[in-house]
Amino acid sequence: MELRGAVVGGVYGSGDNVATASYGRAVVHQEKLPKRWMIASIAVLVAFVLYQGGILLPEDSTVWLVIVGASTLLAVVFNAVPLSKRIYHRVRLENGQLTVGRETIAVESLTVDSLREAREQPTDAEFVAALGSRSPQELAELRRASRAAVPPRLMGGGWSVPMGMDEIVVETVQGESLLIATHDRDALLDALTRARQI
Repeated sequence: MELRGAVVGGVYGSGDNVATASYGRAVVHQEKLPKRWMIASIAVLVAFVLYQGGILLPEDSTVWLVIVGASTLLAVVFNAVPLSKRIYHRVRLENGQLTVGRETIAVESLTVDSLREAREQPTDAEFVAALGSRSPQELAELRRASRAAVPPRLMGGGWSVPMGMDEIVVETVQGESLLIATHDRDALLDALTRARQI
């Protein structure tokens, strides 16, 4: 599992601003997405392209351009998941607003009960371990129940929770269930709890 990191802290202005702040205006949380894989893969591909350029240029410039194009394609393929995380699943909590990817909602629109329940939700590893201990009959019953339930909407866009990210499910006061992909589940829940003033 990837090393998770987050910057969590309180940012306070003057006393007047704190006194008039609505839900969570003083709470700041931003997840730092891992960059090591992107940096390493691009560095290896750039070194390969430069090495080939030293051998092939200037006589075989067409072959070198093909290598550059293929290396660019490989860089996109190798980094599709990190790029998806940056576009759709970057988490920021600031000024009472929770932003996930391209979507922003007010923290006060999240229900207190759903934030409390999110702390009790099992992690992916715990959920898989619990499924492994179930009988075939229990698994069949769980499948029937999951087909009948409305799945939560993935906040921020994208198709699913990317590899290496955990998830939490929260609910808005309008009754909509939201699935949030996160690198640091505990820090995000702590920041949301403080911002919601639970």
